[in-house]
Amino acid sequence: MKKILFIIPHPDDEIVGSCILIRNFLKSGKKVLIFFATNGLIDKDSEWPWKKKEFRANYLLRKKEMRKSLQNLGVSQYFLQDIATRTLKDNINKTYVKIKKILGLNTIDTIFCPSYEGGHQDHDVSNFICSKLKPYCNIFEFPEYNYFNRRINNNTFIVNSFNDEVIKLNKEQIIFKKKMISIYRSEKKNLSYIDFRKESYRPLFDYDYSIPPHEGTLFYRRFSFFSWHPRVDGDNPREVCKKIINSKIFRNE
Repeated sequence: MKKILFIIPHPDDEIVGSCILIRNFLKSGKKVLIFFATNGLIDKDSEWPWKKKEFRANYLLRKKEMRKSLQNLGVSQYFLQDIATRTLKDNINKTYVKIKKILGLNTIDTIFCPSYEGGHQDHDVSNFICSKLKPYCNIFEFPEYNYFNRRINNNTFIVNSFNDEVIKLNKEQIIFKKKMISIYRSEKKNLSYIDFRKESYRPLFDYDYSIPPHEGTLFYRRFSFFSWHPRVDGDNPREVCKKIINSKIFRNE
């Protein structure tokens, strides 16, 4: 690993899933670049009518938080795909082409991405896209959060393997990660469940993307009975899977 590209679905996932991992790579002299797959905000048209006028301010705030996060981490090169959260499934082929181009232009040898675990649909789609980049570089994945066995699990893979690498955070690392999380004040309500004891990663697992990551309720569907609320993801996981398997890159077209 000399030049590493982190595929980050939303600004804040670089901290939730891989804050210390990125920091350790930079400290060891490796080059780290970040590709943000979405801007982290739901589409303006999906917001409450009285919230739409605040969209521009919220958009600028999230970008400001992202830049501060990268500055504090020490990451100087990044890419932002300016599309709304929950829309990555509709931009699979375009995103694949963008990332592949970044690989070539920057001689990337390694990719890190979130695992396929049902934490957020954009995380799962990112994992699938990266699985199609295996011929071009090494691919690793890191867990963020899931709802396997009906409980919130942080930075822990649903199924363990002998390849799992676990970073147990020391006191200084915990303080640093908490400080980094606090940068994203706009997401404070959504980040209250974060655990700070460890981070994990492993070579990308071979997943069956035609079915949801696990049986039962996925993390992003915990409040599905409030699907009318803008902050609750109303998409059915099986529909997300259908978007994946109907994509051109799934069919190798």
